[in-house]
Amino acid sequence: MLHEKAYRLILEAILDGRLPPGRLLKEEHLSAWLGMSRTPIREALARLERDGLVVKRGRSYAVSFLSKEDVLEMYEVRIPLEVASAKLAALRAPSHVLDKLAEIVSAMSAESCRDASPDPLRLMTLGGAFHEVISEGAGNRHLRDSLNKIRMRLMPARLQVFLNVSRRRQEVEEHKAVLEAIASRNQSDAEYYMELHETNVLKFLRDNFVITR
Repeated sequence: MLHEKAYRLILEAILDGRLPPGRLLKEEHLSAWLGMSRTPIREALARLERDGLVVKRGRSYAVSFLSKEDVLEMYEVRIPLEVASAKLAALRAPSHVLDKLAEIVSAMSAESCRDASPDPLRLMTLGGAFHEVISEGAGNRHLRDSLNKIRMRLMPARLQVFLNVSRRRQEVEEHKAVLEAIASRNQSDAEYYMELHETNVLKFLRDNFVITR
């Protein structure tokens, strides 16, 4: 679908800095850039607004600013929700969810160990998918929806995590520990390793988060 393609291309441009915070996004300019009509552009922008990545500016949109304070406050909310999600997944997740989690961790490991420079956007996407599958396995749609909304808004910050060599290696190891705890149905370990992982991410962002202007 064209609107899905438009969404992905605009999102990638926001995340890699080609469309920096505050940049005005006009339908006619995006239409010419992407070589498609305004209708899929309009649908993509509306979806990005719902995700919190753009804001309405008159008849146009602009790329949202994400301050360090925004990031830290959202992580204060995210951490207990992710911990609850991991605990419930250890209790409820069916076998196909565990298989999917294992596939994602394997893909993250392979990408992070590439001889050439790993793709941080792909690693971020895989990391997000890992957490999304856990929240699906938790079997609580309210928890899942709340976490998905927070994760989307945090994408510019999460990408910075995977731009750092040592941190992205730690990400793989921490995801493996969470997977092992959930797969073994150990709820206390699932809570512990998820909280450890998210707290480490928060510490990294507190020390390293950079706002791209």
